[in-house]
Amino acid sequence: MAFTQSAFDDLIEKINEKLKKVGELLDKMVDGVNSFADHWYVPDAVAKPIIAAANKLVDFVNWILKKIGEFFKGVFAPVVLFLDSLDWQDKKIRGKASTASSTTAKGNLQAPKEWKGEGADAYTSAIWTQSSAAGQVSSAADSIATSLLVAAGAGLVFYGAIAAFLVQFVPAMIACSAAGVTGVGLVPAAIAAIGEGTAGWVLVTTASVALVTVLGDQAKTLAEMKGQAGDNSAFPNGHWPIGTA
Repeated sequence: MAFTQSAFDDLIEKINEKLKKVGELLDKMVDGVNSFADHWYVPDAVAKPIIAAANKLVDFVNWILKKIGEFFKGVFAPVVLFLDSLDWQDKKIRGKASTASSTTAKGNLQAPKEWKGEGADAYTSAIWTQSSAAGQVSSAADSIATSLLVAAGAGLVFYGAIAAFLVQFVPAMIACSAAGVTGVGLVPAAIAAIGEGTAGWVLVTTASVALVTVLGDQAKTLAEMKGQAGDNSAFPNGHWPIGTA
């Protein structure tokens, strides 16, 4: 999925809204169950399984919220990767290198069009090799930018999976919250919510594995690019060309 900062910001806002909603519904359910169980006419045989179901759901939801909180520690990474990709791709790096490669190409040198003789020939010979060297920098910058953008896109997909999970989980929590007020139906509602949450969390786990795989591939690509950057054999004459006649 292509990364855009506006889409990512909207996604994170949506996740935060759903997290807040889940917390509110959980609190409402707990308050409802406690109020129900405190009534003198509710026998222990009825109250105990309802309280047990509520406690199980509380533990489950708190576990989910804790896990999502851990994932949110890296929430700024996709944005940083995206911004870094822009730096590598635009005028700061690739743009400058691409311009240098073009302007120093033998056919684009302006001085020899007006300047002739041995001096002009020496100048041309010294300068034009800069073109291929700058071209290599431009190519490397493009590859690095692409790799960073792919990683940012993988982050967008991953947090999208968390949002999708919460969208599906909130209705189950609404049912539990409503059931907690009267106690009627809370046990099956809690069981259904835990089942829904467990099934949905499988998708989040799958997305997490996919994210790790993508990041691993991009880290390998960047490592290879680092090795290429230190390989002077790709430059003319085995080193960065000296631009003096």
